[in-house]
Amino acid sequence: MKKRTVVSAALAMQLFLCTGAFAYQSEFTNSKAANADLPAKAKLEAYKVGKDFMTTKVRAEWTKEQIQAFQKQDIFRNIPALAFQTDASDALKPKVIMTNLPGVKVDLNTGGENAGDEVIVSMLGGDRLNPNKSYTLYTGWSSRDGNDKPSLTLHSLQRFGQPGGTINDLSDTKDQLARIEWKQVSETNSNFKSAPENLAASSISHVDEKNIKTVKGDYTNIYSKETLEQYRKSAAQRVESLSEQSFWPFAATFKNSATSDPKKLAEIYSLQISQVYAIGKTEDGEEFTVIWFGDDLKDLSLLEKHPRFTKFRIIEIEGRATGDSLRSLAHSSSVSLVEVADKDRQPTGIYWLDQLYCD
Repeated sequence: MKKRTVVSAALAMQLFLCTGAFAYQSEFTNSKAANADLPAKAKLEAYKVGKDFMTTKVRAEWTKEQIQAFQKQDIFRNIPALAFQTDASDALKPKVIMTNLPGVKVDLNTGGENAGDEVIVSMLGGDRLNPNKSYTLYTGWSSRDGNDKPSLTLHSLQRFGQPGGTINDLSDTKDQLARIEWKQVSETNSNFKSAPENLAASSISHVDEKNIKTVKGDYTNIYSKETLEQYRKSAAQRVESLSEQSFWPFAATFKNSATSDPKKLAEIYSLQISQVYAIGKTEDGEEFTVIWFGDDLKDLSLLEKHPRFTKFRIIEIEGRATGDSLRSLAHSSSVSLVEVADKDRQPTGIYWLDQLYCD
């Protein structure tokens, strides 16, 4: 499996949080409440920074009638999602994602040389959406080798969680909202005459992308403080029983009071980190989830000084490590819980669940 690079999260965030005019815009509406995952109203904007980096911004709203469809129904739970699909040239690479959508989890499905990457942003807190509030989803993409022909397609889709512990796409629910061609986005953001010189220098080697897996279905079956505590107990017991030298997919959630540096944790506990989740809070209390791939923390402190955020901290990491390393990580004073894969079910952090049931 080939290795790839990821832009420093802080640098990428600076690129797409600036306020210049967007070069590409597309708007769409949906008046059919039965098509619940498709936003009632949405707008996609995009701009390029220099010749090799593009930012997209989606603003989306759902109605009260649509949100009712995301409530837990018997043993099933409907999960709305927004997905970006690159074309088969495999020239566009996702770098960083930021959104105030509730309870988001991100899947990165890599297509290899003959197919593009797909980034799926699942709203596991879809039932917590506020009707008619405008939510924002930013993404940052690099174009490999200055390719001027790639395209990016935005879809909505509906997923569902099953009691057996999987999250599946509901067939025939994918709707194409917009398609961006790189050559359409020709205007450089006015705050940057060109991409910063250290854009490429701020990249690091991406860990093996086969380690980035879809979210674990058990997450959707936790609906109370009691079920969360049962899950915690079971997850902790499983970590203690792991074989020492075998490698395991894992997810770690950090305590609210903890200040965590993924890169240092990777060095201390020999972790192969594939994905990092952080929370940024604005002056007015709005909470954004920030996701990037790899363990790079270089220049991340710049985010804390950014006017958009008054607080910023790491909440979850995902990756692979040996059983011995994961037991040591689980005993760290900064860690709330370490989860590992169970059969075909992949682990994911529980920050959002902690906020719902433990505060």
